[in-house]
Amino acid sequence: MLLKSLKKVRNIGIIAHIDAGKTTTTERFLYYAGLTHKIGEVHHGEATMDFRVDERERGITISSAATSFLWNDHQINLIDTPGHVDFTAEVERSLRVLDGAVVIFSGVEGVEPQSETVWRQADTYGVPRIAFVNKMDRVGADHERVLEQMRQVLGANARFVNLPRGAEGQLDGVVDLLEMKWLVFDAQTRGRELEAREIPDAMREAAEQARESLIEAVAEVVEPLADKYLGEEEITNDELKAAIRQATVAGDFVPVLCGASLKDLGIRPILDAVCEYLPSPCERPPARGLDPSSGQPAERAPSFDEPFSALVFKVVADSNKDLFWLRVYSGALSTEQRAYNPRSGVRLRLRRLMRLHADKQEAVEQVVCGDIVAAVGLKDVVTGDTLCDPEAPISYEEIHFPETVVSVAVEARTSADRDKLIELVERLKREDPTFRSHVDEETGQLILSGMGELHLEVIRNRMERDFRVSARFGRPRVSFRETVAEPVSGEGVFDNRIGETQVFARAEVLVEPRQRTPGDRTLVPVEVDLGTAAAGLTPAQIHELEQTLLTGCEAGGAFGYPVVDVRVRLTGLELGDSADPGVPAGAAVSMALRHAFQSSRMVVLEPIMRLEVRVPEDFLGAVVKDLGSRRAEIRETAMQGTLTVVRGFVPLAEMFGYSTHVRSLTQGRGSFSLEPFDYRPVPENIVERDHNLF
Repeated sequence: MLLKSLKKVRNIGIIAHIDAGKTTTTERFLYYAGLTHKIGEVHHGEATMDFRVDERERGITISSAATSFLWNDHQINLIDTPGHVDFTAEVERSLRVLDGAVVIFSGVEGVEPQSETVWRQADTYGVPRIAFVNKMDRVGADHERVLEQMRQVLGANARFVNLPRGAEGQLDGVVDLLEMKWLVFDAQTRGRELEAREIPDAMREAAEQARESLIEAVAEVVEPLADKYLGEEEITNDELKAAIRQATVAGDFVPVLCGASLKDLGIRPILDAVCEYLPSPCERPPARGLDPSSGQPAERAPSFDEPFSALVFKVVADSNKDLFWLRVYSGALSTEQRAYNPRSGVRLRLRRLMRLHADKQEAVEQVVCGDIVAAVGLKDVVTGDTLCDPEAPISYEEIHFPETVVSVAVEARTSADRDKLIELVERLKREDPTFRSHVDEETGQLILSGMGELHLEVIRNRMERDFRVSARFGRPRVSFRETVAEPVSGEGVFDNRIGETQVFARAEVLVEPRQRTPGDRTLVPVEVDLGTAAAGLTPAQIHELEQTLLTGCEAGGAFGYPVVDVRVRLTGLELGDSADPGVPAGAAVSMALRHAFQSSRMVVLEPIMRLEVRVPEDFLGAVVKDLGSRRAEIRETAMQGTLTVVRGFVPLAEMFGYSTHVRSLTQGRGSFSLEPFDYRPVPENIVERDHNLF
């Protein structure tokens, strides 16, 4: 199935808020392309791309799934990503390696919190997009409102390239604004075949206005089209398509399509739009990285003739084998050739290379530029590693992931299971960079941390189902952090006899707060500045001092939580006569840091979540009152169809078990979503009241 022309390849992702219809849409893609002979429905637990047990039970995507298929003589490599906020890292690492994306919005709910998150992630990586307004067959669906939200909330230069024909239960096709035809979908082929008819008179004026708006928006960002538009010259369909493609690839425009995936309406035009408007690998900028030997910038053009280079963007832990997902940026590599890992300095042979199709794999002998494939059996390879030609090394930038917000204590049920548990945790951490662990020094407990309750629950289920490791889990708890309220100094003196030698060191440190942009969920890392105070030490000893200070901050402040958002300066270091001054210096610096934390007014930081609750108006009062008791900061209430939407911010610590509670308050008719937003100081009265929690 491999195509030789790179111009005919599309590497795309499907991204959206949870329950917008990503997997339902993808299932139609596979059916239309002939990869499946039956459409697997998410609500029946039959979706091809949601193949894990947890996914089929919950009816949601938890882990990204990849597949490849042909459409209109194009090879489409597709990644279906999760929509739940707990698994946003799956979207992050997918967008890092994709050339384009299809963003799906619900025609009823519109731009939801996770819609905005994935849109910003796509902005970060400069990924061109097309949009699909789904569920236009539902009561309350309004494609015009969704378009306006895209423009107002997301800042997108977006316009329709087709319009829904009919509304809600009367939806029966779309009007193509380029061909100016009404496309009627054939029920027998489930929308694979289309019949082009004349636009009904009742829709012609709306279609002409929408086409004029489309041309105007594209003309604003494509100069040749602007000249013809201002000169009132005729614009052909080919010229308009070329201009839309140019603007979309440049990231200056977003074509918007409409339909209803569950009813098979409007799916084929999406596939056509992917081929027509989204870029091929050779239309994307060169992949940029560093030369490992010199540290100088380096890049690889998307070409078969360039030296081989690929990024490992995902590791999948399996009971039998680990899969390493690769995006090949340049060149080619066969199973007989060796690749080089600049991080580890190891040369390795990728003996088993495979093209992915959900939970199945197809062996291949060679991978080339533009491929998204998997390798098996790689040693000492982790997410973010670069694999490249040994004679032309390059190291691509690693993928950065957000801080965890929820932790839980876990212990093996038997002593025989403890070693298996620790080994499994390490494997799962290699697969999922947002899953972390450490051992509590006071209790000796193994603490697991993740992005939310669902994230940790899925981890627990995988341990028991997939790996047969049984463990006891405690109750989830918030991952608090600490920082200093103001600059504070600390002093440490180490004066001890080691063997026959009296060793001495005195250190002074200054700990200062570092400012973070409000609303930035990424905490500022600890900055260590040894200045000139450590001038008498060797580079190795200086490195050890830096690590001592970083480890001291990680160990925690007054409440035992890692210290963040600070700069630690070594302002003084006095050393006695010693054959190895690094040992007393490290001890004195560690003591000085502890003294600074003990002397400072430490501030406990808690994760704040962006909240959106959707409830019938009859239950609004009870829901708002309950949110007030949870320290929620309500910013907005608005009507959306038949529901009232409450938006604001709330501490994560107050929201455990809220899913059950909101259903109880609204007789099962309410829903909510949470998204990490910021870390803020816990109010002092809360710290005093619940001191045992901190």
